Amino acid sequence: MRKLQLRQLIKEELNRYMFFQNLKSIKMMVDDILELDEKMVDSVLADGHDWADDHIATSKDDIEEVHNFLMTKRAPMAVNEEKPQYKKGDKLTYKGTSYVVLSDNGYVVKVKSESGNIIGLNHSQLIEK
Repeated sequence: MRKLQLRQLIKEELNRYMFFQNLKSIKMMVDDILELDEKMVDSVLADGHDWADDHIATSKDDIEEVHNFLMTKRAPMAVNEEKPQYKKGDKLTYKGTSYVVLSDNGYVVKVKSESGNIIGLNHSQLIEK
């Protein structure tokens, strides 16, 4: 039984290790791509490689989903007593994007961008530092 528990623990540790290693790899590759000349990349994509744009779009959606999930799990620990309160219909800007508030439960503000994307922002993300 002890051997089985040890194997399970090693497997769990490896999974968490891979989670963070994958994030680091993604960040490194994105940084590499962002250093390329935009005109050159645009020319390559326009030459029949729309699949690359599609992959970036779906990957962005996947990363955004994990990000929002983890941010909402972090929110109750990050909220302080001076947190802002938002009402439905309020407008706010976060990282250069304009949003309309859909709801605010005291921890997470659910917002919709002009392009229709709905995300959750925790209050600690909205407090000016």
